[in-house]
Amino acid sequence: MWFSRRQQRNSLQAPVAGTHTAMPAATSPQQVGVLAVQPTSQVINAPLDGDIISLSPSSLVINSLSGHYIELRIDTPYFQNTCDWQVRVGDSVSPLTILGTLSGALDGVTIAVYRLNRIQASGSITLASN
Repeated sequence: MWFSRRQQRNSLQAPVAGTHTAMPAATSPQQVGVLAVQPTSQVINAPLDGDIISLSPSSLVINSLSGHYIELRIDTPYFQNTCDWQVRVGDSVSPLTILGTLSGALDGVTIAVYRLNRIQASGSITLASN
């Protein structure tokens, strides 16, 4: 029973209800396209169990329980389309967790899931002085 539960925790699910679509181009050579969905719902769920390690206005990265890094990216041609993220860096998520909600028209929006081969440094860290 433990083995079947472990397999369920490592399986990838579609993060949003919708139709399968062509994978958008990767933005870096470390990205491997896994799944792309044109959403019919505005609610985005976590595609697997893990921890949020990076968050930006149009993407987030999850460190899965199996140790893989998964990036969820929102591709949209419209600037008025935004996502209201309901999670923060450090949060633990599961497929039942709502990550955020999309606003604006859903036509032309693609939710893409990538596996990352490695994480790139985001820049230097500056400390505030008192």
